[in-house]
Order: sequence, then structure tokens, then C-alpha cells
Amino acid sequence: MTCADCSSDPGLLLALNGADERLQLALGRLETGGVTFLASQEWTVPGEAVRFLAPGIRHMLDGLGLSAKDIRRIACVTGPGSFTGLRMSLALAQGLAAGTGAQLAGLNHLELLAGEAAQLNAGTVVALVWSRRGQVYAQAFQRGAESAVASAVALGLPQVVALADMHAFLAALLQPVSLLGGGLRRNLDLFETLVQGDRGLRLLPASWDAPRPAFLLDLASRAAFGPDALTPVYLRASDAEDNLAAIAAGRGLSESEAQKILDCGSRPA
Repeated sequence: MTCADCSSDPGLLLALNGADERLQLALGRLETGGVTFLASQEWTVPGEAVRFLAPGIRHMLDGLGLSAKDIRRIACVTGPGSFTGLRMSLALAQGLAAGTGAQLAGLNHLELLAGEAAQLNAGTVVALVWSRRGQVYAQAFQRGAESAVASAVALGLPQVVALADMHAFLAALLQPVSLLGGGLRRNLDLFETLVQGDRGLRLLPASWDAPRPAFLLDLASRAAFGPDALTPVYLRASDAEDNLAAIAAGRGLSESEAQKILDCGSRPA
């Protein structure tokens, strides 16, 4: 755990990022016009977020002599990204909010990845998150005006891009184009080939594949908070949904029976 000035009149902001392989928690003290960083924790634990989320938050709070009731706002990355990590982090965020009365805000994973890089690199920055099935989640950004509050300006909505269509996707963007994220790292051979054929493309180093906790907290401090539950951003059907018939048969159910169960469990309260 890293920790800054821990003396506070607590009004806390908690930020959670469970959308990728690196699970991130950041805690700050709310102040007029912003937030002061207090502490953060990170683990590279793909598929195991449930083991670390609640204990990690408890550890940060205990180390600062604070408690969950001091949390006033909770920001959580809503996607796109890991289905399991998103479900676990969103469930915890909403459970904490229900118990503490904290307000909630959702964060775009791709903006979180690209935000700082867009401010430091000319042209276009593209955040890429691995989506399996020969696809990535992708979104392009550019540097915001110096006077703007936003760290980066989105050039379009998040989308699923097939690796086979990546050349055409990148060719439509203003060069130079800088690429980052786990979707790049997981398909490095492909992107290295694309770079060899186009001098306007640049692959950022692996240090950019996860945001700094301080930036996660900063982006969270500028989010729109409210009392409503957060909605995950998946962009595609889950593997379980696409393989529902086989999964249902293995449990002695018809596909229609399994779909009814799935619909009931997915329906908002």
C-alpha cells in the first residue's frame, strides 16, 4: 500500500478498477474543487478479484484509521473489460453504497487507459482492451484543450474491433496514432507488423497498459455521481450466453429454461 498525508477530516472518495488483469483501488479525501490522494493498492490477479477487493479496501481504511462509513463517493470502472472483474467490482461498489449511503459514478475503462497518454502524445491515442475471439475493445482519443477539464477527448464510442479489421480502423484516424493497453500486448505480433508498414503508428511501452492509481482517483473526482445503480458496459455477449445451450444441457435444462433463469438474474431490481 502506498500512502500520502493520512490526517483528515474524512469525506472519502473510493475508486475501483476491476476491468483488467491489474486490480486497482484508490482512496482520497474529498476537498473543495478536487481530491487529495491518500492510499492505493494494486494486484495483478486476473480472475481472482473477489479474493482481494473487500480485504484490500478494509486494509486501506484500517491503515488510515478510517472506516467504510467515512466514504461519501464511490467510482467504479464499468467497462469494457473482464466480465468477472467488472461483476465483482460493481457488486462490491453497489453493496458499499447501499450500506454507507455513498453516491456512485461509473468510469469508462478505455478513457482511463488513454487519458494521460492523450495529454502527452500528439495526434491520436487508441486504447485497446483484449476481448478474446480475435477481437479487442477499442476507442480513440485526442488531447483536450489546455483549459478543458477533461483529460482526453473521445473521437467516437467504445467499440468491438476484429483484429482482421484493425488496419482499416487505424487508417481512418488522424496520424500519428499511439496504441496502448492489454489488447495491444496480447496481440503484439500483429501490431508490430502493422507498425512496420505504417510509420504513422507507434506502440507505447507496457508501462502504459494500466493507469496510475493517482490518475484513477483524479478521473473519479471529475465523474458525475448520483444515487442510481451502475450499469456494466460489456459491448458483447458473454461466453456463457454464447454457449448457453451446451451449458444448459450439462445441467439438465433446456436452452429456453436456462434463458429464463438468466433473464431473471439479470433483471434490475
